[in-house]
Amino acid sequence: MTLQVKLAAAAVAALAGVGILCPICGEGTSVAGAQAAAVRPQLSDTATVRLHISGMTCGSCPATARLALKKLAGVYRATVTLDDSLGVVSYAPNLVTPEQIAAHLTRATGFGTTILPDTTKTSRRSSGA
Repeated sequence: MTLQVKLAAAAVAALAGVGILCPICGEGTSVAGAQAAAVRPQLSDTATVRLHISGMTCGSCPATARLALKKLAGVYRATVTLDDSLGVVSYAPNLVTPEQIAAHLTRATGFGTTILPDTTKTSRRSSGA
């Protein structure tokens, strides 16, 4: 596919309401879906939990853990590092608890999971003052 054809496809996609168009495969995502995903974490309180994840042995393990965490309803963002066996998860406390997150990760991957004590809760709502 030439660059001109890709640009034309992007223009058609924009008119059709597709927000993101991949120049390689031509697939797109709806603007409404992209906006809803971007707004959702800002509408409710979010909390962060730090997890010690044991049993990760290779470079693919953190990606496996991160993908498993992101599949859990209420998890907004997850980062996992192999060097320190640390997982940091931002989540909606009204939808899921740190205990449920840890249990889900262990069930989905087989990795051991321990909740670290410095779990913090941060409000994303703006105050009216």
